Amino acid sequence: MSISDSLQRSTWLGPVLGATISIILGLFCFDSIMPVTEALRHKSYDLSFHLRPRIIPEEAVLVYMDDASYQEFNPGYKRWDRALHAKLLDRLTSEGAKLVVFDIIFSEANGENPEADAAFEAAIERNGNVILGADYVTAGSSYSMKQAEMLLPPHEPFEFAAASTGFVQLQEDTDFMVRRHYHSGSLNPEITSMTWESAMWSESPYIESRESASGREAQEAWVNYYAEPRSLPSVSYSQAIAEDQLPEGFFRDKIILIGANIRTGESNQRKDEFRNPFVDWEYVSQTDRFMPGVEVHATILLNLVRGDWLRRVPLSYQAVLVTFTGLVFGLGIGRIRPLSAIPVTLLSMALVIGLSQWLFQQYRYWFPWLIIVIVQLPAAMLWSITFNAARLYVQRQLLRQSLNLYLSPRLVKAFLNQKNRNFLKPGAEKQEVTILFSDIAGFTSATEGMDSDKLAQSMNAYFQRMVENGIHPQDGTVIKFIGDSIFALWNAPEPQKDHALRACNAALALGQQSFGFNKDHPIKTRIGIHTGVANVGNFGSNNRVDYTAIGENINLASRIEGLNKYLGTNILISAETREKAGEGLKTVRYLGQFRLSGFGKKIGIYELLQTNNAFSSSQKLQQDFNVAMARHDQGDMLSAMELFSSILKECPDDGPCQFYLKRCQDIHSKPTESIDPKNIVIEEK
Repeated sequence: MSISDSLQRSTWLGPVLGATISIILGLFCFDSIMPVTEALRHKSYDLSFHLRPRIIPEEAVLVYMDDASYQEFNPGYKRWDRALHAKLLDRLTSEGAKLVVFDIIFSEANGENPEADAAFEAAIERNGNVILGADYVTAGSSYSMKQAEMLLPPHEPFEFAAASTGFVQLQEDTDFMVRRHYHSGSLNPEITSMTWESAMWSESPYIESRESASGREAQEAWVNYYAEPRSLPSVSYSQAIAEDQLPEGFFRDKIILIGANIRTGESNQRKDEFRNPFVDWEYVSQTDRFMPGVEVHATILLNLVRGDWLRRVPLSYQAVLVTFTGLVFGLGIGRIRPLSAIPVTLLSMALVIGLSQWLFQQYRYWFPWLIIVIVQLPAAMLWSITFNAARLYVQRQLLRQSLNLYLSPRLVKAFLNQKNRNFLKPGAEKQEVTILFSDIAGFTSATEGMDSDKLAQSMNAYFQRMVENGIHPQDGTVIKFIGDSIFALWNAPEPQKDHALRACNAALALGQQSFGFNKDHPIKTRIGIHTGVANVGNFGSNNRVDYTAIGENINLASRIEGLNKYLGTNILISAETREKAGEGLKTVRYLGQFRLSGFGKKIGIYELLQTNNAFSSSQKLQQDFNVAMARHDQGDMLSAMELFSSILKECPDDGPCQFYLKRCQDIHSKPTESIDPKNIVIEEK
């Protein structure tokens, strides 16, 4: 029993297709602009922070223009009094702040209070390390389609007084999070961001020059967030400007960033607020979901100062990684059983997540690992499960079709459902079985002159009827068809306590089947049954095996079947089968001890009587036959002949009576010869 060549070829077809699907999906997702794939890339970036410990850098302090400060200094939420900025700046100067960065746009003069502007300008000059922000604005008419962006610098006196100026725009994604920061301007590459200028003035060893802002290293920079919103060291504007609320030297050698911190609480009302990767959208209060823009700037600036910004694995490497993982996991998962695919996939997911976090924490590299975890691996797993399940189903059906030729439907079902299928393993073992052999009486004469195609069709129809109506209903195993003969077993491959009785019942059912090759040639099936030990299993070579049984008891069963033609019977069973069948077998008659060709010992033989046999319904005929057999065994041939003759008057076609009558006559006609009546020798011709 073997799997078909097509299924053997599909062993690698499934994994190869799975790997191909996984690779195509991975390559598509990591470069696609679809919202779903973009979300996967973004989440790969976001979730990496959740698995990393929080970091609180000490190099910078944020001065928040918060709600409390607005209530104290600017209740109407209008333009701040620049004299306050001057006062704050002077305190920072006296405290020895390293750098002061205003995340505030001072694009025009305050005509209502020029004295405040002058005080602020003077404070900027006194400090000497102030960075101001510039803004990009849109000019032109939307109707004329002649819109253009232009840089809006700080008020000229402030710009001249400041150490440097840079643009403040942050590029947010569709989910309101800033993941990348572009350090050079889109209109003028010579104009850099406020954070880049600040890093240069803070003398960061990781910033070479203004020109390097548009270089490869800068273009690959991704924001490395340190913690949740409002986690960086910060004070309220009102605290910073007061004389006695902060310890002396609080701002010494610190980079100070000044900006708004107004908690709007609604995403559609945000004012300079952005999402943070540490914040889970669903489980954080409305007012804590967003990070103030000035804190985002502080994070980017700290990245540049500390040299710990993130890098995305280059696209070429990502393509190689996606291809490699597709091959490894697609081919690997595709080769395992469906039930094993799920835990292997989960383990693979854990390995990919572990690798991503190792790269993230040790080398500050990230890549869209969720594409591998959510797209590639599940695709490989689902394909593996689907393909292998389909392949196993086809194999199961092919196996079922093959087994149906040999086993009953119930045995086929039991075999397919059991885990231990030793039935298919090469090798054999000794076990007690009940063997049935059958053949067609007068087969040669009945088929003489028949067309070969018609003969083949007739034989197939005959075997099908015998198997479906006789052997399989009794859960017998068809070993093979030999010419016009059937070789069947019971108690193998599945144990059967009543195997002898099952075989006898199958024989009775077979004897009741009427069949003919044509109307003029009805056929009669002869059957022999024996119970004994045989070697049962798969015999053959490494490439092909045959499930069968061998041993002398197999040959003996065949000889018992052949004895039918001498005794004129249809079904004969051995004494071993009769004993094994037990009380469940009623309709039998003892036919004596026979020494069959090739066997030295005598075998007790019984006829299994069919319902249409006169002996099966007549107790008197059975008694008379038993008495006649006793007289024969005692050597009283005359009395035996009289009784056999009497029985034949009522049953003229009874084969055993005809056999024994002739035997009694032969022995009686040779009185000088010493013949043992019980020693019946049958030599096959």
